[in-house]
Amino acid sequence: MSTALGQKANPQLNSGDSRRASSGRWILNSWLDLLLFVSTPLLIVPLVLLIQAPWFGVEIATISVIVSTFGGLGHHLPGMIRAYGDRDLFKRFRMRFILAPLFLLAVCIPLSQYHLNAMLLILSVWGCWHALMQVYGFVRIYDAKVGCVSSVTAWWDWLMCLSWFSTAQIFSNGKMSRLLEYWYTSGGPLIPPSYVHTFRGVCLAVSVLVLVGFLVNYGVQTSRGQKPNSVKLLMLASSIGFWWFAMVLVEDIILGIALFEIFHDVQYLTIVWLYNCRTASSNPDIGKFMRFVFRRGRGMLMLYIGLVFAYGTIGMFSLEIEGDSFANLIRGVVWASTILHFYYDGFIWKVRDKATRAGLGLDMGKSQPVSKSIAIGEFAHLLKWSPLIIILSWLSITELSGSSFPPGGNAARSWPNQTQLERVQNIAVAIPDDLRAQRRAATTLANMGRDDEAIRNLKSVLQRHPSYLAGQHLLGEIYRKRGEFDQERLCYETAITHAKGSSDQTLAHHRMGEFFMFQTNYQAARTHFREALKHDSQFEPSRSAISTMNRLGDGLPHKN
Repeated sequence: MSTALGQKANPQLNSGDSRRASSGRWILNSWLDLLLFVSTPLLIVPLVLLIQAPWFGVEIATISVIVSTFGGLGHHLPGMIRAYGDRDLFKRFRMRFILAPLFLLAVCIPLSQYHLNAMLLILSVWGCWHALMQVYGFVRIYDAKVGCVSSVTAWWDWLMCLSWFSTAQIFSNGKMSRLLEYWYTSGGPLIPPSYVHTFRGVCLAVSVLVLVGFLVNYGVQTSRGQKPNSVKLLMLASSIGFWWFAMVLVEDIILGIALFEIFHDVQYLTIVWLYNCRTASSNPDIGKFMRFVFRRGRGMLMLYIGLVFAYGTIGMFSLEIEGDSFANLIRGVVWASTILHFYYDGFIWKVRDKATRAGLGLDMGKSQPVSKSIAIGEFAHLLKWSPLIIILSWLSITELSGSSFPPGGNAARSWPNQTQLERVQNIAVAIPDDLRAQRRAATTLANMGRDDEAIRNLKSVLQRHPSYLAGQHLLGEIYRKRGEFDQERLCYETAITHAKGSSDQTLAHHRMGEFFMFQTNYQAARTHFREALKHDSQFEPSRSAISTMNRLGDGLPHKN
């Protein structure tokens, strides 16, 4: 679920509680747990591949938008409902629930006007933490179901999630490239590429050692008669394995993020529905709205899903409504919602609390008084989050102050500049297998007039990845600028050969049409523009080019 559902501290469950023992080792039942919590990736991957197939033809970008808005943003709502609908919870954390959204909106909306990479860096790192702690929370719930509450086991579970999720991020070419990009554009100092390579090796070695320690502890606990829940092993294997598949093995990082987001959302929405339904039926002091929504039944379940999707539509406004100011406003709201989701989940789902245990069906024993500890804990809570606020403030100030540019006048701050070149080349060397990083480095070189270096770099990349269409198109553009038209044509022909999806085919044929139009071979140009429109009838650049040639009429010269 999130950070708090998997508190590293021992939940203090009573191992002799007959009610807990009778609930078995599953949260719902074997079939539903496997379907919704454990083996969900086995359904997600075929489904996504199916809708990408030619007979459906849904593009990766479309899948990403749908998942990130209706799922990624929409799944924030159930936690918000509990935060503001559970009277007891709201009473305990009233100041946090009132001040946190006001503070974040006041910060995120202004920062969104500047498209700050500092915020994207924080969200990327926190998003990984949020994902791994949700898995950790499920792992601890499964162990609690069988009475395995060893604090040592809890720590090894946490280390497993922390090490393997983080290492996958570091080994993900796309994610690591973007993290470095956000860091540098936020004013962070350059990191030598050799440090990145060494850091990857160290992280992998640590993860392997943690795995060995985890397995040894599993054997020790089993020999002592405190065997952890075997379902936990399936949960860890499927979650960590799917995270690695999505982050490292899937070539398109946007698709990889979308794949795991579906898995994450299904788990979260299911467990929160289960928790809130149990709470609404057992707690007479619960709010009326929660009692109304979280009534068991198909109709209420559909209402719950509908509310989630409706909340997710907020993110669509920044994509559909014209006007940069309004789009930035919505982006700021989305940032605030995301941080609130991460933040709230860090303390509203603590397993050691009586209400959380009851809602999860783990323990119905008495909880400890919380009034004094809450009063003391608020100050410690503020101190805990102060480093994050300081880091974000520092990065935002350095980015806004222009420290990411070299000192001097406006000419020195123009793009591209030497500082920008150093950064993109640093990332390209540090992450040699990230095609986007290689293309950005080549683009910067070409824009600075260093065409020979750009061509050399692109050729090296395309020898290993000839199907990288963006690289082929860029190389063709550089050849056109140099007047090497035969080489330009070869690049576009190669792009057409390797184009797979309709969007790739559209762009590849349009580029070839532009080539022939530039060569005044208008008949061939029309052919390729029309071929582009076969794949996307609304592709405006090709429509505009054909319209221009039609207006000029038959007076256009034709080359064979």
